[in-house]
Amino acid sequence: MIVAKDVKKDFIIGKEPYHVLRGLSATIYEAEFAIIYGPSGSGKSTFLNTLIGLETPSSGQVTVDGINISVMNEDQRSDLRAKRFGVVSQQPIWVKALTVLENVAMPLLIANIREKAAYEKAAETLKTVGLFDWAKHKPTELSGGQQQRVNFARSLVNDPHILVLDEPTGNLDSTSALQVLKLLQELNRQHKRTILMITHNLEYLPLGDRLIEIRDGLIQKQVEQKGMAI
Repeated sequence: MIVAKDVKKDFIIGKEPYHVLRGLSATIYEAEFAIIYGPSGSGKSTFLNTLIGLETPSSGQVTVDGINISVMNEDQRSDLRAKRFGVVSQQPIWVKALTVLENVAMPLLIANIREKAAYEKAAETLKTVGLFDWAKHKPTELSGGQQQRVNFARSLVNDPHILVLDEPTGNLDSTSALQVLKLLQELNRQHKRTILMITHNLEYLPLGDRLIEIRDGLIQKQVEQKGMAI
């Protein structure tokens, strides 16, 4: 569970403070599909980064599974992210010389997991996203939708229970985007992963269990519903 209480975030531009977040409070429960939405410049990404400890609030606090991450130092927050969050970037970044399997296994190898165990776990995770048959290919040989699913696999290989996504379908065509959304829903409903997703696409809102609308650094509306199945 993630709890934000009266979170404010200021940046200094020149000599003047810029109030990006103006006191946001929200609770995201385990195994929810939460969607954060709103116009560009509203503070969505800053709020998301604060929830996962990439940014520290100027005031207020964020707790993850009962742990107050607002008082942690950078190394402690980094360690918590590695254990609890899987962060999926909008644009995948690959080591082009490596295969799909090797790219997915990389977080485990960096964490000093034995090579055999790392590759076995990477293969298992590729099966989860339906791309095991592409394990020996280079990521750049895959379609955009397939690359994003490999990106998911790399984020899931450490078994995080919270998956964090900022515009995960922003660079995809409608067919590939639908495949990615179906995968997200499967991870949420069948594998009980908590999903925390930012989107500009209002067509995706029926999929969420919790909808958080942010405008001008404030939560304008928060809705609980039963997410629609794709």
